[in-house]
Amino acid sequence: MKISDSFRSHFIREVLIPLVLVLLITFTAATFTVWWATAKTNRDAAGQQQRIIQTSLSQSLAEMIKQNRSLALWQPLGSRLERAPLDILWLNQNVGAWLTEMFGHQLIYILDEHNQPVYRWEWGENVPVARFEHLRPPVTSLLNKLKIPFAIGSRHAETVDFTLIDKRPAALAISAIDNGYGQNGRFRLVSVKYLDSSYLDSLAQRSLLRDLHYADGNPLHKGANYLLTNVAGEPLGYISWRPSTPGSQMFQVIGPVGLVMVLIITLICVLMIRRLWLSSSRLSQSLLQLSASEAQAQHLAFHDVLTGLPNRALVEERLTQALGRLMRSEGQIALLLLDLDRFKLVNDTYGHHAGDELIIDVGHRLSELVRENDTVGRLGGDEFVVILEGITSLHVIEQLCERIIASLARPFTLLGSQTWIGVSIGVATAPQNASDRLELMRKADIALYEAKSQGRGQHRIFDESMDESVKKRQQIAGDLRIALQSKRDLAVYYQPLMDIAGQKVVGLEALIRWNHPVHGLISPGDFIPLAEEMGLIIQLGEWVLREACRVSLAWPDLSMAINVSPLQFRSAGFVERVKAIVKQEKTQPSRIELEITEGVLIEDEKGAQEIMSELRQAGFRIALDDFGTGYSSLNYLRHFSVDKIKIDRSFTQSLGVTENSTAIIESVVRLGQAMGLTVTAEGVETSSQMQALAEAGCNQLQGFLFSHAVAEEEIKALLTPRKAS
Repeated sequence: MKISDSFRSHFIREVLIPLVLVLLITFTAATFTVWWATAKTNRDAAGQQQRIIQTSLSQSLAEMIKQNRSLALWQPLGSRLERAPLDILWLNQNVGAWLTEMFGHQLIYILDEHNQPVYRWEWGENVPVARFEHLRPPVTSLLNKLKIPFAIGSRHAETVDFTLIDKRPAALAISAIDNGYGQNGRFRLVSVKYLDSSYLDSLAQRSLLRDLHYADGNPLHKGANYLLTNVAGEPLGYISWRPSTPGSQMFQVIGPVGLVMVLIITLICVLMIRRLWLSSSRLSQSLLQLSASEAQAQHLAFHDVLTGLPNRALVEERLTQALGRLMRSEGQIALLLLDLDRFKLVNDTYGHHAGDELIIDVGHRLSELVRENDTVGRLGGDEFVVILEGITSLHVIEQLCERIIASLARPFTLLGSQTWIGVSIGVATAPQNASDRLELMRKADIALYEAKSQGRGQHRIFDESMDESVKKRQQIAGDLRIALQSKRDLAVYYQPLMDIAGQKVVGLEALIRWNHPVHGLISPGDFIPLAEEMGLIIQLGEWVLREACRVSLAWPDLSMAINVSPLQFRSAGFVERVKAIVKQEKTQPSRIELEITEGVLIEDEKGAQEIMSELRQAGFRIALDDFGTGYSSLNYLRHFSVDKIKIDRSFTQSLGVTENSTAIIESVVRLGQAMGLTVTAEGVETSSQMQALAEAGCNQLQGFLFSHAVAEEEIKALLTPRKAS
């Protein structure tokens, strides 16, 4: 019993009283907010209605003076008034009746230069001019306030204002009548529109105000009022209307809803209190569930959401712990960094959902290949990591790497289709390579780079020469940037393309050369990848193109071939830049042949088709370089429009060495001829190779048999006719 009373007291003190206070504060705040919003909305609406009526009245005056002006500037009116006697019938039709019927003017007068009426029209009919005295005071008053005088011969003058006529509010407009020469004449047009029920009804429709009427006395207390004044600010009475009160209307709508919500919230709170009361007995179970939730949150913080493998944070923690244990035990630790090959192609082909499925399958296969005490983790994207402990020899590491490569080389089933990927692995060991986590990961990354640069689908174990190689590459990369800025050590050489007889030069291929001041000649195969990594390949390629275009002007009978990097080809604005360079160098696109490789076509087939189409429409020729080295070269010929295929040097070198090499080349040549393409063989070094290629039907030859690439000043010597061998 004491426990129950204690719990009840605690529950009332800690739960019930705070909840009731919160409800009271909430309801009070909500009530005040609704009341304040209602009052503010009504005030804002009243202010807006005041501005609307003010604007509508101003627009009404502006329209009235425009109506007067349209008649006052009408030259036939001025001419008629100068004639004597006045044609009253004509004035009735063209002045009185027109202003009344068209615009609703009620009183219309024409005054002479002494402000004496010469014509009078009231309420739809012509009346004697003598009855004008009731209008003279407001007309005189308005004329006195006019800034521009009605002097005869001056520019057009007019004025309009609200006034009282016979104690009735009215709009009064006065305009000088044109004398036929764009100047004020002797006569003035005066018109009046009373602010009667018709006028106010029209104004109410325009301003969307209800029950609009004129009150000449005190303003209405229960309605909205606008003090009508003239230009001088003199009060003329009040215009009153029944105000719109959106705040009150809103309150009428939300008031009952709010009351219902208060009742519902109160009911919900009562139910919540009862539920809290009942759930207190299950507090211990809730605490257990909370502990489980914390464990799950901790798991998510250290594991990859997609694969469930340890993420980067947990991998780094486990590697740090393993290195700590290594200090107290024998053996080695191996860190394997894995990077999937062709994963981006899978993503682009099948979509990101299929890419996620592939990542999950890779995680499963890796987990099946390692021991229980080893760690398989995902660093992100298509990068995985394996930590091996207790390793006694490098042979064990190499065996695991080979099993991983073989396992990931097996096909994966994605969306009902089989696809293939590969993996490159970089390995670093502790304590041989490093005992620090960051250094170990850096060296494993260097080994991974080496594996990828050597052709992918293989593993490399770090050794110190790799580190030196990386440092040397970094140094050479910096030198390349300097060389490209100064153009001092870079040069473009030209290798001839020969006719099939090997006697005549039919074209030149521009090839870049780099003579490093320390390391001497550096192969393009070494520094071109560096240029791509550093983002210099576009600048480098455009410089080669510009040099080749310049040189081509001296040899108008020769075509000029330029190699295009895949990165340069896919860069934004590539076609426009190529056309601009050719135009600036004053050569013709038809003399330029752009050589591309499969790397250009693999990643974005549709985009490559569009770029190649634009280039060919501009007049450039397209050659598919290194033909036959890719698994889908024949497929590219079906989908892409090219002008030439260049048989890779590996096929030329195999002539007379490898079985069926001649048959392969003959097949490629027949295929090219069937598609109307020029066929060029690269890497010709012997006369027997040249003869075999000629018999196969090649159109052009290129290789060291004829010439190495030469400098610009040596091109002339190449053109000397060669003697037949």
